[in-house]
Amino acid sequence: MRTITLCSGKGGVGKTLLATSLGRIIQRQEKCNVLLVDLDLSVRGLTLLAFQNKYELDQLPFSLTDYFYLEDGDQPELLHALHKGLVQNNSNGEESQEITVQATAGSPTYERLDGLFIIPSSTENERPDWTPLHHLELNETIDKLGKFYEFATSSLPVDYVIFDTQAGLGSLSLAATTLSDMNLIVLEEDDISWRTALNAFMEISTLNKRLQRKSHSYFLANKVSSSMLDAADKLKAFSFLPPVPFDAWVQKLFAHATITVLENGFEGSDFFKQVESRVWQELAVILGVRQRATENSPRSSWWRG
Repeated sequence: MRTITLCSGKGGVGKTLLATSLGRIIQRQEKCNVLLVDLDLSVRGLTLLAFQNKYELDQLPFSLTDYFYLEDGDQPELLHALHKGLVQNNSNGEESQEITVQATAGSPTYERLDGLFIIPSSTENERPDWTPLHHLELNETIDKLGKFYEFATSSLPVDYVIFDTQAGLGSLSLAATTLSDMNLIVLEEDDISWRTALNAFMEISTLNKRLQRKSHSYFLANKVSSSMLDAADKLKAFSFLPPVPFDAWVQKLFAHATITVLENGFEGSDFFKQVESRVWQELAVILGVRQRATENSPRSSWWRG
């Protein structure tokens, strides 16, 4: 199982949109099951995007908040409920990509598209009290999230896990980066985003080195203008992935209805096509699931247009 964590130094850079798009792309291209996990307990962006039907969200037996609040002895029962929910709704291999918008009574589902599963940060309609979890010690968080990850690796029918984290590097975000094969630090063009992204890169690298983890981190610039390409060229030595150009249509669409990201039409957007043809193509090579198209094409050639 391969694991990807999306994080950032500041909010609003597009982590959730990128995480969801990558999940769809990986599921389609690799024909496998993908599990997205909402680790943003304060904003719950991925949860609210995926579960527009509040009744359906209420029926789910498992959320990350539930998992972290329970004592270790009670967690296996909750994990069993998660396993049952994923296995019963596992439809990998189907070609249909229609979103499930209604839940059948007694049949809660984590599957939002065929082969794409999402674990909500909380199943409560109102904003949950996540403050105690926010203040968890890093070592405790790494231990608890690590146990969940081990369970997912050994027991869940998924081939990829994608962690969508909160802005900034809280204990949950840092814990996720220690479990990942790859960390994507998402940033925009503004100075604050660049500075905080660099700080995040250094902090993640220091933590993984201390824990002797083999996770690798890369910068992913989102919503960029043409001027960003020149800057990216100068910084390509700092592990920059192909940047994603600004797409005004997606911005308007996403602001109008977030559920659109899980509909068929979204695959026709320039944003989705750029993530699929540029970002995932590079990630797939790094992860070892694809070979580079030509031996004479260096990794940094994307910025040349």
